[in-house]
Amino acid sequence: METALNETFSDSIVKAYSSLEESLGCFNGSNANNEPEGVWWVLMDLGLKGITGLAAIRVILSVEAKIKLITVSGNDDELQVGACLGSGATAFISKGAPVADSMTLIKTLVNNEQPKSHWLSANGYCNVKDIRQIQLTDRQIQVLSMICEGKTNKDIAQALGITEITAKSHVGGIFKELRVVNRTQAVLVAQKLGIVSAKY
Repeated sequence: METALNETFSDSIVKAYSSLEESLGCFNGSNANNEPEGVWWVLMDLGLKGITGLAAIRVILSVEAKIKLITVSGNDDELQVGACLGSGATAFISKGAPVADSMTLIKTLVNNEQPKSHWLSANGYCNVKDIRQIQLTDRQIQVLSMICEGKTNKDIAQALGITEITAKSHVGGIFKELRVVNRTQAVLVAQKLGIVSAKY
């Protein structure tokens, strides 16, 4: 895809990095490196080494530079797409989508035009209007990480300096947002979406 990006955007600077961590230096202090100001379009593979999934989306969108993010993944089920778009991604492209279609979508977005859809799957453009976008707050992400570590509501409350009732409320909100009914299901969804590491 890097070759296609260079060909499609020959008047622009196209850079490729093997990990999110490696790319962060490109954004931080970009003016010091005489990089052009303006919008940074980031095409991010959710399966890169290091920080991945929704955790990577949250990191990249927290960078000071003005960033618009397009996520790329081999997993393009509705849960994954909804989570990416809900986390702030501008669009979602399946790795199985034809490269020409991917370039068309990216070029449309870069030109501030309205695309056919913000989700390009292996089978073509898909309707995102019916997809439920998953939106977790920073606190919910923190609590979900603790759930994945096996912590109880009491443990979470003590660690965060909140009441157990408040911890239970956060857990309930997470279950509702992820559409799960218990901690095991929440952990599995968190791992699938890259919210936390699969090591837990």
